[in-house]
Amino acid sequence: MAIDYSKYITDDQKKKLIQDRLAQFAAEAYQHSINAQVAESLGNDEGVENAANALGILEAAIDAHEAELSTLN
Repeated sequence: MAIDYSKYITDDQKKKLIQDRLAQFAAEAYQHSINAQVAESLGNDEGVENAANALGILEAAIDAHEAELSTLN
């Protein structure tokens, strides 16, 4: 049986948590975008691909968190 963890925190706590995670995801994406630029300038195709994969995951996470946040506003 799955537990509904969200019932143990208030909507304000959920908003704060999601906003904090969004800021963290944005910081990580910023770092990966710099890594991609460096890898591209060095001709490191694997580095560019790794950064692109990480950015794709972060974009999906950001989308999911923004969708959840919109349900709380």
